[in-house]
Amino acid sequence: MKKLNLFVMSFSQNIISSIIMLIILSFALISMQDVIGQYRYITYSRYIIENQYLQNSDYFMINPEIMMVPDPNEQLKQSNSIKEKISKFDGVEGVAVAQHSTASYRSTTVNTEIYNDSMQKAFSKELSEGVWFDKADKSDIPNVVIGGAVFNDIPIGSDIEIAMLDKNGNKVQQKVHVIGKIGYPWYAVSYATISNDVSTKDFLIQINTIIFDDDKQTSEILSKYDSFKSLSFSYFVIYNKECTDEQKEAVRDYYNSVGTYATYDQILENTNDYIRDNLMKKIVTPIFLLIIATLTLISIATLNTYKKLKDHSIYYLCGCSRKKSFAYLFAEISIVAILATIINIIYVSVIMSQLSAGTMSYSGSIIDYKNIIYSMIYCIVTIAITVILPFIVYKKNTPLEVYRRNHND
Repeated sequence: MKKLNLFVMSFSQNIISSIIMLIILSFALISMQDVIGQYRYITYSRYIIENQYLQNSDYFMINPEIMMVPDPNEQLKQSNSIKEKISKFDGVEGVAVAQHSTASYRSTTVNTEIYNDSMQKAFSKELSEGVWFDKADKSDIPNVVIGGAVFNDIPIGSDIEIAMLDKNGNKVQQKVHVIGKIGYPWYAVSYATISNDVSTKDFLIQINTIIFDDDKQTSEILSKYDSFKSLSFSYFVIYNKECTDEQKEAVRDYYNSVGTYATYDQILENTNDYIRDNLMKKIVTPIFLLIIATLTLISIATLNTYKKLKDHSIYYLCGCSRKKSFAYLFAEISIVAILATIINIIYVSVIMSQLSAGTMSYSGSIIDYKNIIYSMIYCIVTIAITVILPFIVYKKNTPLEVYRRNHND
């Protein structure tokens, strides 16, 4: 009972303030998690785009008005026509674009894509495990790269069956061989953005995906299924090393006649601007709340230390050592920060479990157990600061001195 009293006595007169501080601290840590998640996402997207193959490229975006044709076939025709004209310009090495379709795996709809050689080179950093098609052994069944929560438990080298639609709309099981994986956070390339200030954050989407190679063998196997279509209205145009400035200007003049474009350097500059202007603004509120909560915790620790020194001195004289007394005071001071950290860990764990189960997506952010490290570091530093004060007090004042000073009347 004596130990229990020592442990809870600092909250006996500060319950309301401790609860308020716990709410503020928990909210601040969760808000900080969201900002950290967004920062990790945009730096991850910048890492994916920072590729030597893309350094000599432009990101072309078709004018949406050109594609506002009711007939999807006409849209596809116009899109392919523009892409073919761009690819035929002198100095253009290739167009990094994919053809899209859908399939299903474990009753879940998945996105299927055919990557051409330029796409594989441009986004080679996507893979977390395995290899791309140029380094894989040929197989009787199509080699694929997979990514997404639905494939989380599939190891490299496995053969899996996916359901694809044939020309008549019937589902047909197709066996494929897994040679590579896009690991968590399962972001795959997306060309969905048409913007004046496009940045690397606009190129990725969290989705279940299967990627095929654009080779003759795979094309023959996939020819019996519903057509893969290239409906991307934007894509990277890769210039060869010998491309002159005059040749680039000719291609860019054509861009301006059918849409707009952003250079590789402009994309990275826009990314850095976004980090500086947007994320720095978002981080102000959680930092402000953390400062308030930290200062409040330190203040309460200071007040409690001086308020309870007399009680601790009595317990010391009754047989509790200074070491144990300090340990109990340490526990009393640190419990709020520990509880806030536990709430934060639960928050991250819930998100992670939902992401792993495929019941939710968290596009534009990366939330995983690494984020918990930041909360734990804060918790440790905050507790260390708050216990310095009682440590100093205990070091300068023996329990016996405190008792005599408080009972000299």
